[in-house]
Amino acid sequence: MTTHLTTRGAAALVTAVVALTVLTGCGGDDPYCAAVKEHRSALDSFGKKVTSKAFESDVKAVQAITSTAPDSSKDDWAAVGAAMEKVTDAQEEAGIKLEDMTDPAKYGELDSDALASLNKAYEGFNDTSKQRKAAFEDVQSVCDITLR
Repeated sequence: MTTHLTTRGAAALVTAVVALTVLTGCGGDDPYCAAVKEHRSALDSFGKKVTSKAFESDVKAVQAITSTAPDSSKDDWAAVGAAMEKVTDAQEEAGIKLEDMTDPAKYGELDSDALASLNKAYEGFNDTSKQRKAAFEDVQSVCDITLR
């Protein structure tokens, strides 16, 4: 009788461990995957709406994900977030919204230092394309979520 109870108890333990492993692997309560899910709409629409408000929302999404990202992608998310913050800082310092950068009358009023600062920030962000790709691939690998 003792052997039967021990075997049944071991089977229950194995079942619980397997269930926990499956749930964790699928992103169950994983903070990283939860952050990705919470900010998925911002990530999926990234760059489609070129406004300061949309970009700032994207920055917040990246910051939230960076704070929970695993070692496999933390540096990539951090690099993207830092570059995005530099863009928002440059926009703020120049006193121009992102959506106004397509209007020659508005960006034409900026002095050469402001334009140089903006260009440097934009180039810095554009230089993170490999990190953005790697971060999105990590989300696919770790959370089984495909971002657009």
